[in-house]
Amino acid sequence: MPRVVALLLCLISPQLLASACLIESTDQDLPVRMCQQNGSIPPALFEQQFCQPQIPGREFSIQMQESCPDGAYGICHGAHTEGVGYQQDIHYYSAAEDAPILKAYCEQISQGRWEQP
Repeated sequence: MPRVVALLLCLISPQLLASACLIESTDQDLPVRMCQQNGSIPPALFEQQFCQPQIPGREFSIQMQESCPDGAYGICHGAHTEGVGYQQDIHYYSAAEDAPILKAYCEQISQGRWEQP
């Protein structure tokens, strides 16, 4: 029986196990690299709404994965979106000099807890 369970787990699509989305800019503007780790957002809503950046004129690559990669210079734990009770952790990788602004936004607007790993 354990072999059957292991085989079934191997057949499950990685997309179904994904609870994070890595977002990277693909255009020529300032590089953006961040990852959103789902906390309490329904999976379909997370993938179809929260993991879809809406920045006019910008292009992004989005990879669904199990968790956010190491190497972030800052993480906003328990970030809330205004008017929504859902939580997520947002990992920032691209511009460490933005940390003071992102920390303030995390704590004051997103009601999160900032961590510098």
